[in-house]
This record gives sequence, C-alpha cells and structure tokens, in this order.
Amino acid sequence: MHDEPLNDLSPKANRQPELDLILNQDLDQRLIRALEAVPDPQIPADFAARVARQLPARRPVSLTATHYGKNAMLLGIVSTLAVLLVLALNTTGHASFGLLESILLAEFIALTIWFSVWRYGLR
Repeated sequence: MHDEPLNDLSPKANRQPELDLILNQDLDQRLIRALEAVPDPQIPADFAARVARQLPARRPVSLTATHYGKNAMLLGIVSTLAVLLVLALNTTGHASFGLLESILLAEFIALTIWFSVWRYGLR
C-alpha cells in the first residue's frame, strides 16, 4: 500500500522511459545553451540623464536639529563653575579640596573648549 503511487493518472505514469530520457536530454541541452549564452547588455544613451532627472533638486534634510547636547554642555559648564566658586570660597587648605578643584577646573576647561569648537559634520 505505501509503495503504490497516489495518483495513477499522472502524465509521468503514462510516459515511456525512452521518451522521458529524450525529453530530459533535450531539456538539459536547452538549459546548457541558455546558461552558456553571453548576454548582450544594451544601455540607452540617455540612461544617465533620465536617472539624474529623477533625483530630487535639493538634498532632503534627514536630521531634525535638536540642541540637547548643547544644553547639557551649558548646564555642565554652569554647574562646574558654580561648584568651583563654592569650593574657592570655602578654602580650608586640605589637599583633597585642592585635588577636587583641579579636577573640576580641568572639566570646566574641557567642556568650555568642546562647546566652543564648531562641528561641521552635524550640519
């Protein structure tokens, strides 16, 4: 029962084996000829002009300008300056405050320089 075909009316069941062999050889030869044929690409002369006409006139703006980073840097500069002023007013002469002031001063200078550098890549 499992060796019997489900559909005895299929076209392959009625074909003779010699006919199948001839058809397969013919199909193989046609496939080989089609695969070995060298294509002859033909590009129209005005192809580049047509593609260029389809491009938009101006480059579309892809990014919406937000100033979150700029605002965060300004906040960092102001807060660092405020902490530096508070530490400068309460000078006790401890070495730990001197180190803290030096680190905050370096941060203040770095943020100020970073804020003042113009970035052309983001425009």
